[in-house]
Amino acid sequence: MPRVTFQLTLPPGTPPGTLFLTGDHRAWSDDPTDWTFQAGVLHADLPDGLLAQMKVRRVNPDGTTAEEGDAWGGRARAHRVAVLGDTTVLLTVAGWQDASGGATRPPRSAPPREETVLDAPWGAQSVRLWWPEGHEGPLPLLILHDGQNVFDEAPTFAGDSWDAAGAAQALADAGHPVRITALPVNDDRSRRYVPFPFELNGFDSGADEYADWIKGTLLPHLHARFGAVPAQDTALAGSSFGGLITAYAGLRDPGTYGTLGVFSPAVWPADFAFLRWMDGRGDPHSRVWVDMGDHEGNSIQSAQEVITLARNLTLQLAPHVHEARFTVGEGHWHDEPAWRERLPAFLRWWRGA
Repeated sequence: MPRVTFQLTLPPGTPPGTLFLTGDHRAWSDDPTDWTFQAGVLHADLPDGLLAQMKVRRVNPDGTTAEEGDAWGGRARAHRVAVLGDTTVLLTVAGWQDASGGATRPPRSAPPREETVLDAPWGAQSVRLWWPEGHEGPLPLLILHDGQNVFDEAPTFAGDSWDAAGAAQALADAGHPVRITALPVNDDRSRRYVPFPFELNGFDSGADEYADWIKGTLLPHLHARFGAVPAQDTALAGSSFGGLITAYAGLRDPGTYGTLGVFSPAVWPADFAFLRWMDGRGDPHSRVWVDMGDHEGNSIQSAQEVITLARNLTLQLAPHVHEARFTVGEGHWHDEPAWRERLPAFLRWWRGA
């Protein structure tokens, strides 16, 4: 196996403790055995072609464990490591997570213009809204799942967002204004987004309830507030499980959405039940965007297998929809920075810009 040398750079004032490396290649273990840095260096033999997300952790003198964070004490995105032969990986730790949770982290992206709350079967549902200045009437409508990751970075999981307002503002500047509605989700994500019972939703899917609410409550509310928008100007989009519920809701309710943005769809739950469910389903008036990054797997080989799966899904859909488009993000992992980079192209394609 290739020899990988990790070289560590720490921020000033790092407290004393035992520094070690963990990641999805170790199932995020807190055991430092065999993974401890010595004078800022760690040597490891790792499989060739491995794609791994890694973080530095610290065992404190009192036995507690701390994890690296950003410079403001918030959660940081994991380091992305691709093993292609013997290599040296430079790991720079910006800071350490603390009780503040990154409360002082400055935003890089614009927040929504407005936030409201609607009643839903699962309780109060936050609705985050953005539209360009000077466009107060009905506009083409994009509904995005995982709304906590869509606009500014403050509510995101690891400090990265889609910068949807920035992408939509550029679209508006090119003459194609749109309204974005983003729906944050909590720990109930697997239940709300996965339409089949499996381990992570406790074998109790709430996807139909969620899709019913979007169609029967959210859309009527937005139409009453801003003016009716026809189906051909209404888009639904999301990533990972959000891509799964996008495809499911669009195919379940043909005629509701004119465009579906299926980013990095996670179709594996319940032994790929979605691929069997979608057989023969479609919407002759809908356009479907499917994409995948070429680093979305735990190895180069598995990432290529996922790309093939998403491409075949697109080919299966093509005869049953108005248009199906598949794209691959080069060097893209399964994360917000990748979806942020692909969002502008999707917006332009949606609006024919």
